[in-house]
Amino acid sequence: MGVLIGAGLAAVTTLVLLAGAAGHVLRPDALRDALRAHETVPARLVVPVAVAVPVAEGGAALLGAFALFTGWPAGLRTAMAWSAALLACYGAYAFVVARSRSGVPCGCSADGTPMTGWVAARAAVLGLLSAVAAVAADSAADLDGGRLATVLLAGGVFGMLLWELPVTMSRGVPR
Repeated sequence: MGVLIGAGLAAVTTLVLLAGAAGHVLRPDALRDALRAHETVPARLVVPVAVAVPVAEGGAALLGAFALFTGWPAGLRTAMAWSAALLACYGAYAFVVARSRSGVPCGCSADGTPMTGWVAARAAVLGLLSAVAAVAADSAADLDGGRLATVLLAGGVFGMLLWELPVTMSRGVPR
């Protein structure tokens, strides 16, 4: 059971970071515009930061995916530690921006999600999941084909739920 939980947590993080990196690559203007609206990054650094973010996300996600598919515990531990650090930074950044600027986009997806405490909470939860997955990497990398498919399916479902949490919570519950 521990194998599936550790691998599932790694899959959630890996898939969310992969989706985030893909979104930033496909719509680079969303992150650039959000960083400008946040007014936290000097103007001359907005473009380099907007380029560095999907590189960091994609690097961690690709290493995590490779490690899960090949059963490489050291690679999985590294990818999850990298992800935990990155997501902790995102959580802290989102918390500061959400408390200091209202009505700005988060820049984390192409749908115009507003920067709220829910964005910070999502990053914090994903960071925690990544940290637990890093600790469980030795057992989590030991999956056969059927269990890997189950983990990826579950990771995709839970990743999608976490991805949509800030959007759903900012729009409220339909009545």
